[in-house]
Amino acid sequence: MGDPAENRKFLRVTTEVEVDVTGAGGSASGTSSDLSLNGMLLKADAPFPEGSTCRATLFLDGRSGGARVVADGYVARTLPDGMAIEFTELLGLESWQHLRNLILYNAEDPVRAQAEFDSHLGLKPR
Repeated sequence: MGDPAENRKFLRVTTEVEVDVTGAGGSASGTSSDLSLNGMLLKADAPFPEGSTCRATLFLDGRSGGARVVADGYVARTLPDGMAIEFTELLGLESWQHLRNLILYNAEDPVRAQAEFDSHLGLKPR
């Protein structure tokens, strides 16, 4: 079977930012370990059940800073030490711009990341 990374629609970058998640599963705080345009892997002590809808707030410059990404989504997978959240909507233009910049800054291949942005309209392929 092929490498699952080859089947992904979006480039993933390794980056750690503080994250709060709220939804039907309650609330949880944690740290991102893997991030893309359409989701993230979140290290958290109290993961939500798979399928739970949620809102994630990523604090790019700490909780007291103003740079944030806010996204609605759902828990695609629950792990022993966290959860994989797939974004369904980025809330506000600033969230899109901040997430894009965070991915560009942390990408091993920024040219590939830029090409990905150019080929997508938000979370959907063009």
